[in-house]
Amino acid sequence: MEKLIQTAGWQAINRIGRLNEFYHILIENYKDMIEEIVRIEISNQPAIELFCSKDLTRYIFNFLSSASALIDSSRNTIKFYKNTSLEINYQKRKEELFVKNKQAVFIKNLRNYQVHFQIDFPMLSKTGKIIFDTFNLMQYKDWSSLSRKFIEENKEGIIIKPLFESYFKSLEAFYTPFYKELGNFHQEDLAERNKLAARFGIPKVEF
Repeated sequence: MEKLIQTAGWQAINRIGRLNEFYHILIENYKDMIEEIVRIEISNQPAIELFCSKDLTRYIFNFLSSASALIDSSRNTIKFYKNTSLEINYQKRKEELFVKNKQAVFIKNLRNYQVHFQIDFPMLSKTGKIIFDTFNLMQYKDWSSLSRKFIEENKEGIIIKPLFESYFKSLEAFYTPFYKELGNFHQEDLAERNKLAARFGIPKVEF
């Protein structure tokens, strides 16, 4: 059994499994948040529903935290694959999807804003959309230049739903191929692990 646990396949399963758990948590937090936003915006009295909502700020906070946790987990995972095609593709996608993306950088900074400055309570726009008030946001002095530019471009308020939908799609585009590539990278390791696992009556694992 000790030999099985020490195999590269077993270690890979644990590593990829932890990463996938963070992704699952992110998805559930995203669903909770979007459902609450939609519930409020389509109601007959969205201003009252927003004011009375006990969950929206928590859902937003949880989504930001789980997104940050997934990114940290991905960063820790890729450390095991230095100078491989996995790392090259990882860095390329990160550059394309996040590094120079104003929305993505803003959301990253928004998590710091929520944790280290204040919880921002969403407001309702004149058109009935839930927004972050830009005046409140600009009280924070530690925005990056890209984040500040994004806020300044949305002077009437940052509409929350399309912001988070766009960001979630970027996370999907980043994580899904990364997960698949990890599985492909470890096919031989997994085959070795499954062969040894069969001796102990442990089910095989496939990616």
